[in-house]
Amino acid sequence: MAAFSLNMVYSQNTFKAILKDSTTQELLVGTSAVVKGTTNGASANINGELSIANIANGEQTIVFTYVGYKKMELKFNFPLIETQTILMASNADELDEIIIEGTRSNKSIENIPTRVEVLTEEIDEASTMDPSKIAHLITHSTGIQLQQTSATSNTANVRIQGLDGRYTQILKDGFPLYGGFSGSLSIMQIPPLDLRQVEYIKGGASTLYGGGAISGLINLISKEPTNEETLLHLNGSHIGAFDVNAFVSRKIGKVGFTLLGQRNTHAVFDADKDGFSDMPKLIKYNLNPKLFFYFTDKTKLSIGGTFTDEKRQGGDVNLMDSEHPDTIHFYKEMNDVNRTTTQLKLDHKFSEKHFLTVRNSFNIFNRTLSITPSKAIQQYRFAGQQLSSFSEIAYTLKQKNHLLIAGVNFYSDNFREDSLQSSILRNEEFKTIGGFANYNVDIGEKVALEAGFRGDYVFNEKFFALPRVAVLFKWTQKLTTRIGGGMGYRNPTIFNQEAELLGYQNILPIDKSKVDAEQSYGGNVDIGFKTPIGEKCFININQMFFYTYLDKPIVIADTGSLSGVYHFINANGYTQSFGAETFFKFGFSDFVLFVGYTYTNATNHFNNTTSNLTLTPQHSLKGDLLYALPGKWRVGLDYEFKSQQDLSNGTKSRAFWTFGAVVEHTWEQFTFFGNIENYTNFRQTNFGSLKSAPNDTPQFTEVWAPLDGIVFNTGLKVRL
Repeated sequence: MAAFSLNMVYSQNTFKAILKDSTTQELLVGTSAVVKGTTNGASANINGELSIANIANGEQTIVFTYVGYKKMELKFNFPLIETQTILMASNADELDEIIIEGTRSNKSIENIPTRVEVLTEEIDEASTMDPSKIAHLITHSTGIQLQQTSATSNTANVRIQGLDGRYTQILKDGFPLYGGFSGSLSIMQIPPLDLRQVEYIKGGASTLYGGGAISGLINLISKEPTNEETLLHLNGSHIGAFDVNAFVSRKIGKVGFTLLGQRNTHAVFDADKDGFSDMPKLIKYNLNPKLFFYFTDKTKLSIGGTFTDEKRQGGDVNLMDSEHPDTIHFYKEMNDVNRTTTQLKLDHKFSEKHFLTVRNSFNIFNRTLSITPSKAIQQYRFAGQQLSSFSEIAYTLKQKNHLLIAGVNFYSDNFREDSLQSSILRNEEFKTIGGFANYNVDIGEKVALEAGFRGDYVFNEKFFALPRVAVLFKWTQKLTTRIGGGMGYRNPTIFNQEAELLGYQNILPIDKSKVDAEQSYGGNVDIGFKTPIGEKCFININQMFFYTYLDKPIVIADTGSLSGVYHFINANGYTQSFGAETFFKFGFSDFVLFVGYTYTNATNHFNNTTSNLTLTPQHSLKGDLLYALPGKWRVGLDYEFKSQQDLSNGTKSRAFWTFGAVVEHTWEQFTFFGNIENYTNFRQTNFGSLKSAPNDTPQFTEVWAPLDGIVFNTGLKVRL
């Protein structure tokens, strides 16, 4: 027995190895290895080394695993004396590689020099909160603020890094379909259920798609029929929302399609019982069909459309059912909207190096805005039709370390005011032809450079030269730095938030002989670090600093000669915004923690005086904690903090927190969900009335906090 025990002791072996990336030779700290069929294993230390003791003689299989790399099973004969060098290959599928489309280069997010933030998994969560619009979804990123523009009708826009919403360009699959007359309604009409990815490019980005992206752009990317999907989504809230949504995706041979259909309604809701709506009465229909033709492996054609019809009315709750106004109940704001868009995209691959892309879109947007501002003033209407189109042809040359994208596009935007509604027509027309080129080059394995240039000529107006540059430094596989900057511009137009508040009443047309386009420049620098920690943990940290300078921005002013008549002029000075964004994400097993902090210093420097931009919190914090057990449970808690905000009357708002929670349970093809927003019931109206001068109505009241208070919604998702 003693001899047998001695033999067993001397038959034990130790396996030693160094783990490296097969391409970069970088040490893979945290790689796990285990003797197959046992629990005997170890993890690589900071030097990429691991050691497994007590291995029996003979042939043994050792299994190597590391997040983002292909699993390896290697056989070794023991006794084994030498230290082994194990080269592991990355696995793009395991990483769920994200391809960026907003820059046209179609490179992975890991390798693109332009700083791009992407949402994918958050789309489903946002759809649970509100399937009728993307408002919840697009605020998941740091530095993004949803700004409500009407206290009674709930219209809103998106602010990036403190700048007004008119400086954010919103794209759908690379098409500039939203903006101008439709700007304050776009994010309230776009549904999230047919989206697969949302991309943010912050800072001057007009080089990419033309004017409008002074503070950045948001590209909404639709699903394609790569997976068969049938989804029925029902949602209702205790404050009067009811949504019926259906999405279908199919591919049959070389033809595929996606189809989203929606009916969204909302009863008028008055949270503070002051007689005015905090959520408007709403009925909206939306239909998004899209066809895909996969002619060959080299040629693909997609044709899509959007059809939206919406009636939105807010104001005195006594007037929501078409009652006639009187001297007591008179204030009402109504939007009657319909939108039709088309999108066509043709992709053709001549070879592995040469590609051609052709795009075309057309947008028809009709809107009638009716406001009864006071008992002394009859109903005022502002109505018109916006016709816009976008056409582009782009050529891509792709080589081993080089990528060149060059093309031309033509954009037209034509607004015609309804002559029956106004004696002063504010018609606007812009035609822009642009040429662009973006060049990407990998300089070795550690540096990637992206340089771009656009030249836009606005017919009968001006030529804009828009350079842009970005560089990526890959210090290690885990540590990166991006530095980038560019220029932006925006054509002068009356479609600004100040005119929306006035209902476009007594707003004069833009005098193009006196008002110049807004132009900007800016840049950002960020440092990113991410790494897995063993098999079940990861950490992702990003620190960004940003700066934007806007020269002679357009502001509203009294004409001076006529009281109560306004026009837009270039300010005598500039606006600047600078600050920092901190992003932290930590994953452990089935839990993910996200924390995002933004510091924003946004100021106007007009006529040798300095003032803070209104409705811009200097400090904001947002985050969530998510538990997800795929196919069974998803539980999330979220929070947001905003510091004091400057208001137009010279006062400051309160700092405040809001909190929310969501729970989902999946059983077979059914998913039941419940969501609660602002469960501490923080409301702006707890600290003062929404009524303001001159008509003692909420028309000119600035919204700095939630108006609807606590909101609970629940529903059912059925996947067939």
